[in-house]
Formats: sequence, C-alpha cells, structure tokens
Amino acid sequence: MARRGASRTASPVRARTPTDRARRQAAHRARDLLDETFLEPMTAERLAAAAGCSRFALYRAFRAEFGLAPSDYQRPLRLRHARTLLRSDAAPADAATATGFADQAHFSRWFQRVYGITPGTFRRA
Repeated sequence: MARRGASRTASPVRARTPTDRARRQAAHRARDLLDETFLEPMTAERLAAAAGCSRFALYRAFRAEFGLAPSDYQRPLRLRHARTLLRSDAAPADAATATGFADQAHFSRWFQRVYGITPGTFRRA
C-alpha cells in the first residue's frame, strides 16, 4: 500500500550532462586540436576523445560555443592554407590534395563558394 502523498511513479532518471564550463572547455580543446592538425584527417571520435566527451556532446558544445560544427570550422583553415599554396604557384589539384579535400572538384566548389572565384583564377591573379 502506498503512503499518503507518495508518488506512485518512480522519479525520472536524469542523464548526467556536462556543465557549461565543461562544455566550453571541451569545445576549446577540440578547436585547439583542429587549429594544430587541420591538414590531418580528423574523425569525430578522435576529436571527441581529445575533448573528453562523446562526439554528440562535443558537436553540441562546439556549436554552442563557436556557432558552427567542427568540420565547418576546419574547412576555412584548409582553404586558407590552399590559398597560400596557390599563391606559391601550386596547381589547384596539388593544393586540393595537400589540404585534404576529396578531389579537385570538391576543392573548387568550396573555394568558389567561399572566395567567389575558382582556384585557377585565383592562382593566375
């Protein structure tokens, strides 16, 4: 028999979530790793391990702290490096390979989306 005033249902189990400070620290650790290794292939699992949380928690924390996903943060770093390579007279295909894009077409699409011109035009300018 239930006691008077006692709830008949069990209280919901609350999942432990990181505090705001822990989320910010995880996001900053991930950003620092991306800044240092932006040319290397980076899996979500490796990034999350470095940040000390799950990949889902890291994605939410990174987005909350910086306003974009980790891959969206990494892409401009790679594009800036590709621009440097193109200025030093590297071929667009070589710049694409060196900066981790899947192929020259993938690189060209992103380069044009961000800078408004093709890598070949940038190189010639």
